[in-house]
Amino acid sequence: MTLVLFGSVLVLLAVGAPIATAMAGSGLITILLSGLFNPENAINPVQAVQSFFSSIDSVALLAIPFFILAGDLMNKGGLAKRLVNFAGMFVGRITGGLGMTAVLSCMLFAAISGSGIATAAAIGGVMLAGFKDHSYPKSYATAIVASASPVGIIIPPSIAFILYGTLSKASVGSLYKVGFPSGILIIIALLVTTYLTAKKHKIPRPVRDLGNKSVKEVVIDTLVALGTPVIIVGGVFLGIFTPTESAIAAVIYSIIVGVFVFKEIKLKDLPSILMQSAISSAGIMIIIAAASLFAWVMIYLQIPQKAFEAVLSLGMNKYTLLFAVNITVLFAGMFLESSAIQVIIVPLLLPILEALHIDLVHFGIILTTNLAIGMVTPPFGLTLLTSSRVLGASLKDSIAEVWPFLLSLIVVLFIITYFPSVIMWVL
Repeated sequence: MTLVLFGSVLVLLAVGAPIATAMAGSGLITILLSGLFNPENAINPVQAVQSFFSSIDSVALLAIPFFILAGDLMNKGGLAKRLVNFAGMFVGRITGGLGMTAVLSCMLFAAISGSGIATAAAIGGVMLAGFKDHSYPKSYATAIVASASPVGIIIPPSIAFILYGTLSKASVGSLYKVGFPSGILIIIALLVTTYLTAKKHKIPRPVRDLGNKSVKEVVIDTLVALGTPVIIVGGVFLGIFTPTESAIAAVIYSIIVGVFVFKEIKLKDLPSILMQSAISSAGIMIIIAAASLFAWVMIYLQIPQKAFEAVLSLGMNKYTLLFAVNITVLFAGMFLESSAIQVIIVPLLLPILEALHIDLVHFGIILTTNLAIGMVTPPFGLTLLTSSRVLGASLKDSIAEVWPFLLSLIVVLFIITYFPSVIMWVL
């Protein structure tokens, strides 16, 4: 059945089926054929359909449409544009400067939205015209935005940290603290990669342009835009609201700033913005539901559990265990949604982590960095899918462009794993 599951998804992708169709279709094919191969252990189709819908019937996932709405409001209201202008002040005249501006903008926007998907949608939309004007191939631009967007689950606020803290009892506050240097390390690696790949693509050096605004005005505008992470992170730390509720706070703040401060949104514009956000959210939620069905079938067949048990049965020390976990989770991230991976492996590994005296906060950063890489990794990386959709790029061409960025992310992962003092010094 494992061969049926993975073989059918590859065949569906090869014939050009949409990503959601390929994932859900392969799951359904496996369910229907399970009774032929093993009648005593056939998969109940009713349970599978229930898993499809229950996977998106989650309070935590409410954050996604609200963060996407916040992203659209920030985009239309001028917040995202001002973040891009601010980032461009530092790297605007360097080779690959527009791509590097996108990377820095993703970091700033991630601190506002807390969502890799919302970051990919918002920054991709803002940068679209600039990429076109500066001769960036759509697939290359997609690779840049897709690779930088997942920093949203590493730089607070982060739902991934809260889920891990709940499963492992590690301090979410400590995870938040260590998340900042980890995210900055990733951004530095991506900036270097963008510079080198821009030279390879012979991208012309851009000219910094702040329009009619002075540097002072750009900085003031940016501070207004960055009021959102202060509200979100501060509210979560003080226990005023949950991460999901913080997404609603981000929407409210974005409306206030866009309508009354920057005055780039008219009240009559709100219905069209809501409709656009609903359409974007629906497309992404369908992908998540399809991915969850695929993951449910994998879990039912005990594929991840057997893989992890096989790795752990080898008897490893601290360093070889972390290496094996990294490799396994990187592979799992190609097919499974990040929360599903956490739910599977954290309870399984927790006794072993404690026996080997592995710091749970350090391991949480390692795992979250893995999950961030999984959001970029083909074939089911959600930020890769979102970015290619927003920027109008071919998914096949985008996958070809994303590998240098994936390599740099993996290098950072192994630095975080084996040189913990690089990030743990904040505690």
